[in-house]
Order: sequence, then C-alpha cells, then structure tokens
Amino acid sequence: MRRSFVRRSLFAASALAAAPGGALASGFAVEHQNAAAQGAAYAGAQAKGADAGFAAFNPAALAGLDRAEFSANATVLFGKTGYENASATLLGAFPASGLSADDGVLPVAFVPASAIAFPVSDRLTLGLTITSPFGLRSEYDVASAARYYAQDADLLTIAVAPTAAYEVTDRIAIGASLRIQYADLTVSQVVDAGGVAFLNTIPGFAPGSSDLFAEFKADDVAIGFLAGAQVEPVDGFRLGFSYASKIEHDFNGEATFDIAGSPAAAVLNGAVGLFADTDFTSTLRLPASYSLGASADVSERVTLLASVALTNWSVFDQFVLDFANPAQPPEIITANWDDSWSFGIGAEYQASDATALRAGFAYDETPVTDQFAGPRIPDTDRRWLNAGVSHAFSDRLTVDLAAGLNVAPKTREIRLDGTAPGDFLRGALTADVNVDTYTVSLRSRFKF
Repeated sequence: MRRSFVRRSLFAASALAAAPGGALASGFAVEHQNAAAQGAAYAGAQAKGADAGFAAFNPAALAGLDRAEFSANATVLFGKTGYENASATLLGAFPASGLSADDGVLPVAFVPASAIAFPVSDRLTLGLTITSPFGLRSEYDVASAARYYAQDADLLTIAVAPTAAYEVTDRIAIGASLRIQYADLTVSQVVDAGGVAFLNTIPGFAPGSSDLFAEFKADDVAIGFLAGAQVEPVDGFRLGFSYASKIEHDFNGEATFDIAGSPAAAVLNGAVGLFADTDFTSTLRLPASYSLGASADVSERVTLLASVALTNWSVFDQFVLDFANPAQPPEIITANWDDSWSFGIGAEYQASDATALRAGFAYDETPVTDQFAGPRIPDTDRRWLNAGVSHAFSDRLTVDLAAGLNVAPKTREIRLDGTAPGDFLRGALTADVNVDTYTVSLRSRFKF
C-alpha cells in the first residue's frame, strides 16, 4: 500500500512543466528566418518569388532564379522579461517559500538561418535551407516561488531541408522541401521530495523542506515536409500558399536526480527505488501549419502585402515521460493548447533602384489557454510593429536590416490550482509574467 501511494504521489512531484517558453512567434514556433520578410511583419512572405531566403516560408520561392545565390540571416530577440506577485501553496495548506519577483526569465535568443539555391534548367531550381522552426529558452531561479512549475528549459531544433521548385508556366510555380529536423531538449526541475516524504509519514519532513533537483535530456531526428505554390493570375498580383507538415519527435532520453542534495529523496530512493537515474521515452508533437500570402503592385514603387496563417497547436495536448525505472511513475504534463491564427499586413516602397523600405503589422494569437498557462509558457496574443530596409550594394550583394517590437505587451496571469494531472505535489501557483519583446534581424544575399 505504501509503495503504491508513493507512486501516485510522485505522479506529479517530478514532472517537468512543459517544455515551451520564450519563443519568437505564438507558442514556441520560430518564424524569424529572413530580415526582408520581417521588415514587412512577414506579410506576403509566401508570395515572394526568386529569392532563396524565402524558401523557409514557401519552397516555390526558389522558382525564377536566373543564377545561384546564397542567403544568410541572423536574428536576435531580447527585451525585459520577469515575473511578480508570485505565491505558491503546497498540498492545499503549506505556503511555499521563494522569490515572489525576478527578472530575466527569458534570456536573449539568437536565431541563424541560411539558404542556397541554383537553377539547373530554365524551369527547375534546386536548393537547401537550414532553419530553426521551433525553439525556446526560459530560466527561473532555483529559489523562485515558481520553482516547482519551472526552472530551466532549452529546446533547440535544426531543420535541414533539400528543396526543389519548378515553374509550371510563366505564372505558376510549385515547390517542395523535405525537412530533416533535429531536436535537442534539456529541462531542469525542482521536485518537492519533502512533500512526498510527508505524505508517506516519514518523520522529519514537511512540504517544501527537502527540494530535489532533476534534469531531463533527450534528442531525436524526425522527418517532415513543406510544400507550396505561387500563382500570378494578372500582372503585378501574386498569391502564395504553403503547407508545413506535423512532425513528431520520439525522444529516448536520460533523467538524473540529485538525491545527494535532498535527504528526503535519498530516503525514498533507498526505501522503494524512487528518484534513481533512469532512461525515459516521450513524444513531442509539433504542429502542421497552413499559410496564404498575397502581393500586389499598386504602382511602380509601392507594393502592398498581406498574409494569414493557421497553426494546428491543438496537437500539443499532453507531454508524457515514460521511465525505464519501474518504480518511477510516468510524468504527464497537460497543455491543452488551441489552434491559433496569425495575420499580417505590410507595404514595400522602392525608394531608389538600390534601396527598398518596408513596414508591417502582425497579430499572433496565442495557443495557450488561460486554465493551463504556466510560467514556462508566458505566451499571450502579440501585436508586432516591424520596419526594415534593403540596399543593393552591387548586382551581386544585397543586405537587409529589420527591427520589430511587440507594441501591445500583455501580462500573462498564471493561475494554477494544482488539480491538473501532474500538478498535485506542485501545488497552487499564482504569478504575473511580463514580457516586452524586441527583435533585430540582418540578412546578406549574395548572387554568384
């Protein structure tokens, strides 16, 4: 009976609080792959043709190149992030100690992207893109009042995508990419081992009295694809559509528990084998997305741009870890995210033969639901105001620069009552997380 109760109690105690955190688009998707696209808030990016750097948005963008080219992009995301008014209660009655406010929970992020393409015939173009479609970094102090729900998380993805585009006619182009995606996940967590010992009437322990540090590490390679088309029904008006498939990463990772630093964990480990270092398996489902973009030349110098996209974030409903150690119960993290929409409008002005100016506004709907929003995922609806400039230094070299800011930052209210699967020993948590975000992107495009 005692062993069974410990297992049920631990069901929540050592669960990591879902991986996502400080990303660059809604959820933990990353769309910052091209400074020229960012300058217009990604409006019309799916309709842009004859540019290798836009293949990340629509592989048909390679069509129409008259010679080989290379595109290299770098984006930096930064801002003021932090939380306040944090308080936690363990087992419904025991206040948890810890910092009620702190800054810098989402550190500076750097996102590189590159693409190369070359025409092999009048209509066929081949290329390769390297991007980071999803990612996160979040950091909470080990002494934070939110420590049982979040500490450190780091998700890195690298997608290598061989790409082909074909001009069916002078007005229709199609393209496809095979996305070979590597994912590396590292999450650390503070476990209330004292609370587990207290529930099992082990003398000398109380909730919050003997914290245990745990770390979960895993990586995987998975396959997906990106397909798209572009059509120009009339001169000066172009439409582009792209579809990115769902990708599932099947992780085989390692869980480590620092029982030497937690007397309660050491007692439980000796008694029933809990908190022993062990392997685990889990599946991370990353969403499919549908995007539509339009570009309209309204004069010789002015182009209007628009985009809409739907991301199927509802596939991210739970994240489960199954441990090889039979004494360790599986971990279940509830997300219950919703599908989300994003919209963008923008304009481009050709100021001279060599210089183009851009501006745009984008709205990103968060997939995070209020009921399950946690400190690792302080995501809210975002409203981006972006601007950019491109300058052609020669017929071979063009440089793009863009900057953006979230013009309507909103506080993410965390209101977790501890009743969701996996949250029993984490207890209840309230906190207000504030994120003021800025981005700067730089791209170099070189034609051979």
